[in-house]
Amino acid sequence: MPMLADNLRTLHASLMIAALVIAALILGADLLIPLAIATILSFILSPIVKKLVRWRLPRSLAVAIVLGGGFISAVSLTTVLSTQILTLTAELETYRENLVEKARWVSSLGQGTTTLKRASDAVEAIDDAIRREFDDPTKQTTSPRGGVTTTPPSPPAADAKPDAEPAEGEPNSLMAIFEKISGPGTTFALTLLFTMFLLLQYEDIRDRIIRLAGTENLSGTTAAMSDAGSRLSKLFLTQAVLNVTFGIVTGIMLAAIGVPNPILWGVVGAIARFIPYVGSFIAAVPPIILAAGVDPGWTTALVTATFFLIAEPVMGHVVEPAVLGRSIGLSPFAMVISASFWVLIWGPIGLILAAPLTLLLVVMGAYIPRLEFASVLLGDQRALEPHLDLYRRILSGDTAAAIAQLEEEVEEQGLAASVDGSLLPALRHAASDQRRGRIDELRRDEITETVDDVVDFLVESVPAAPASPDRAQRVLVVAARGPFDELTAKVTAAVLDKSPRIEAEATTGTSGLTALATRKAEDGEGPLDAIVLTTAGGVDSRLLGILAKRTQQQFPGCRVHVLEAVEPGFGLSRPGLPEGIALYRSVAEAMAALDFEPTRSEWPASSPPTAPAATAA
Repeated sequence: MPMLADNLRTLHASLMIAALVIAALILGADLLIPLAIATILSFILSPIVKKLVRWRLPRSLAVAIVLGGGFISAVSLTTVLSTQILTLTAELETYRENLVEKARWVSSLGQGTTTLKRASDAVEAIDDAIRREFDDPTKQTTSPRGGVTTTPPSPPAADAKPDAEPAEGEPNSLMAIFEKISGPGTTFALTLLFTMFLLLQYEDIRDRIIRLAGTENLSGTTAAMSDAGSRLSKLFLTQAVLNVTFGIVTGIMLAAIGVPNPILWGVVGAIARFIPYVGSFIAAVPPIILAAGVDPGWTTALVTATFFLIAEPVMGHVVEPAVLGRSIGLSPFAMVISASFWVLIWGPIGLILAAPLTLLLVVMGAYIPRLEFASVLLGDQRALEPHLDLYRRILSGDTAAAIAQLEEEVEEQGLAASVDGSLLPALRHAASDQRRGRIDELRRDEITETVDDVVDFLVESVPAAPASPDRAQRVLVVAARGPFDELTAKVTAAVLDKSPRIEAEATTGTSGLTALATRKAEDGEGPLDAIVLTTAGGVDSRLLGILAKRTQQQFPGCRVHVLEAVEPGFGLSRPGLPEGIALYRSVAEAMAALDFEPTRSEWPASSPPTAPAATAA
């Protein structure tokens, strides 16, 4: 109960903090939006300022050059857009007839006995029925189709005075115009002011943020800010180049097609691609409508629509991934959630700021422990380590997914590395869960069946190395204790058997001393060169030592090795192991050692060689 109460208090505090943060974002939007834009711009422009400072320019002059260049670019772009829009507005009258004809043709689709007409009539009939149920019967009239329509409202009385409208030039009209202009103007001015101070005081502000985050994690906070700046700079600068290229191609293609004002639509296409999800539609719809107005037929509009239908997927799914990489660090789920959240909080401007703001949070979470949840939930990094992901798939009995993961890892890393990095650690977790009572017999049997299928697939799909002309070593892999050690033995034998100088087999159905006695009683199997005792972990040192010592006694002519799949850093020794027994922590280590060891026929006449001193217990 105390633990439950603590958890509830923590949850309550977290919800209160989240509510306060959301309220502050909504109420302080007029100030926070310019600050957010300025912060992003400072991350993007800071590398340029640093480069100018390295050229021995004063920082204030470098900031002035960068901001001045940006301001001149914005004014030039606005001038071009204004000129193009005025030109287009002056020519709209010439396109009216074509647009009216096409609108008339589209509306004619609803006439006659077509399916569209029948659907329209059905919708109107349902609407009439609903109105008949809810409207005042005294105000209803019968429509020509038998439906009911409401009587239109009566005109206003003759003596009623119309609402007063302010005449042109009155102060109210001027104030309304001023208020409409002052909003964007204030946002622009605040953004410019914040950006200037953030660039001028970049080092000082960074140090203060590091102090607030805590000097005990100085390296992490510094790395987070540097990483955030570099990733945002790379993201936006590269996107700017790609979008400008897209705009140039769009303008050239639209000019070739015959769409008026191609420069305008090229600029709109370049700018709109910064807006996720809806930017492509914003860039495509106006040129298509204008193309429909230029051409009396449909050819120009269809060619324009085809261009956007081809260009946008190629740009978004081929060019950008090839240049930017497969991801900018955010998962698709994070992109959808962040866009929805910021649009709800800050409106359309939030859609543009969603990706950079979320990316900042993810980068900070990768270095600051208190924000790690953001990196896990929103980042594109793998949520689970490979061995935990494989163990999850094995627990759920998803054999196909487990095989697919191992197959991919084998292609990238090789068989031994993938087994040591994923499969054996997964078996170690399974053995640990069994010792703690988390796995019953039914679940154990399901895990065993899944791993058996995975091992069989590895044996069949991974080709063995060409056999060595020398005599191969015969190696017996024996499980120390329990079903998961037996699976470990089977996996180990399957990997060792791929070596050109090793013929490996594993005991089946038994483990420990019973397996050794069964193998000793078998005849005709031939002499063994080595025996490898395997365990997935959890076997007592004393028991493992007794098993190793008994193995030496029953097979005096064999070298004895121990393979224990424990987590990294566990140590290279095992108290209780007899002298001369090699201890390995991975299949790769055991394979490398066995490959270079002499076979029984190459041993000295006295006794088999002992394990190397570096790996002896």
